[in-house]
Amino acid sequence: MKKIIAYFRDGKFEELLGCLMIVTVIVPVVLNIINRSVLNKYSISLEATALLAYVWIGYGFFGYLYRKDAHVDVKFIVNKMPPKVRVFFDLLRDLFILLFSAYMVYWGYKLFGSNLNRYATGTKIPLAVGYASIIFGYFSGAVRSFWTIISRLFRRGEDQK
Repeated sequence: MKKIIAYFRDGKFEELLGCLMIVTVIVPVVLNIINRSVLNKYSISLEATALLAYVWIGYGFFGYLYRKDAHVDVKFIVNKMPPKVRVFFDLLRDLFILLFSAYMVYWGYKLFGSNLNRYATGTKIPLAVGYASIIFGYFSGAVRSFWTIISRLFRRGEDQK
């Protein structure tokens, strides 16, 4: 059980899912290029599949980027501040990310629920599949930012030693 928890905590699941989504974007697009240039046909369902996978890449990996500290940041300004001020701004950033992530999970859930019966053009894929990426990505971001805030607050005593 610990290995499964570590698999999700360390972002290995998101790395695997990200690779799958990249392949799911590339393969249908290449197949559509071949269809257009060789067979003079165009597949709307391949295009819709690639688009939904692209949406997953855009939204679904917010928490992973937060875990890897690869989100957009103002480190060039914060790193010039004294260490105590830097700690405050890091905590403030994490609080902002937690609140923003919770807000996005809420709206992702509302969009997911309202699009269960609407389908991507030319497919039987519900639009809710794309909106599930918002829930997945920002929920993982909320959990990770919450954990980071807790660890920052309890690490403070260790830093003073």
